Amino acid sequence: MISLITFGLPALLLAAAAFWMRPRPDGVPRPSNAVSTAVLLVAWAIAIIGFNPVVQDAADLVTRDLAKLISNALMLCASLAVVGFLFALNHDPAPARAKLRPRLRLLALTVAVMSVAFFSTPADRRWSSPFTNTHWGQAPVTLAVYTIAYVAFMGHATYDALVQTWRRSTETDWRVHKIGLKAVASGCSFVLVYLLYKVVNSAASLAHVELFPGGPRCTSPVTPYRCAFSFTAPLTGVLLITAGLTVPAMLWPLAKRRLTAWQRQTAQIMAPLWQDLTSVDPDVVLATLGDDAEPDLVLHRRTVEIADGILSLEEYRSRAVQRAAEEAVADAGITGIEADAVVEATVVAGAIQAARWGARAQYDPAPLADQGSAREADLGKEAVWLRLVAEQYTSNEIVHRIAAAHQPPALDAA
Repeated sequence: MISLITFGLPALLLAAAAFWMRPRPDGVPRPSNAVSTAVLLVAWAIAIIGFNPVVQDAADLVTRDLAKLISNALMLCASLAVVGFLFALNHDPAPARAKLRPRLRLLALTVAVMSVAFFSTPADRRWSSPFTNTHWGQAPVTLAVYTIAYVAFMGHATYDALVQTWRRSTETDWRVHKIGLKAVASGCSFVLVYLLYKVVNSAASLAHVELFPGGPRCTSPVTPYRCAFSFTAPLTGVLLITAGLTVPAMLWPLAKRRLTAWQRQTAQIMAPLWQDLTSVDPDVVLATLGDDAEPDLVLHRRTVEIADGILSLEEYRSRAVQRAAEEAVADAGITGIEADAVVEATVVAGAIQAARWGARAQYDPAPLADQGSAREADLGKEAVWLRLVAEQYTSNEIVHRIAAAHQPPALDAA
């Protein structure tokens, strides 16, 4: 099972890296984070291969426990790849490189310390030796130095990842992205469990206590039981971190297409209301857009122009129409935001009609919908609200009936 996991997962990660670096048709450039994503995936693929029994046996033929040094060094490189990926997301290229350089130097220093500690330890006193396995409490101090160097760098990288993940989570509104960032945070938690195991095990060694007995190799993800901490915990962390950082990015093209379709549909739903508003107040139209305009720009402009049109007709908003709409909505059993949208659509329809007839302004006009303050400075929420209003304006029988029955005040003689 261990062999299947440690060969199957790297194959998937390498395939994902190839997907990110594939040539795009018609000279379309790769996404700005494609290289950092591919580096992340390749780094973790290599790190996981380092845990494969075949690879470890080959390394241990050179010298005892060399596989541990190699796999630990690869894990440190992979953890730094996560930090570099997050720097690339959260910063411009130059600041990201500047932040990464000292961490690369720290990585080199850490691997050097681990290597010196490893080769300074006699082969018959390393982790898998019969003596250390049966007398872990008497393990050489150099093994503790090795562990301290490893844990210090990995802990620093995990802290870096948590800080960058938190920063990114406060800036994104995309739900799938938030889920991915939570997965990264969960993965960091598993890494912390793994690091805690390393610290406790080393402290126990210095105190001549053996807390985690077992052979040098894991026979399953949880046997010997120390493998739940030394193998399964970091591997689970790897999976969660990698999935959390890459799956949302791979889903982005699909999400983008769905968003574009929604924007195009919303602009079409708003069209009748927009046409009626701009017919009575053409000044709200900012400028004519071409047929090839992007859907997000069309929706942006349409939302702004409808909102401005409703504001420009504020003096024609009738309280009588509003009360009639509220009563009709209550009789129909409509509640919540749908009821608010029906009432607002009815009042707007009455205001458009009054403006067309040249009626005098209302002495005490009906107020705008209550949701206005909550939507202030949020064009996305404004678009969702105006879509609801436009839907009711076009298709709701209450709106049509009350607007048709509305007789605006006559023009003043003056």
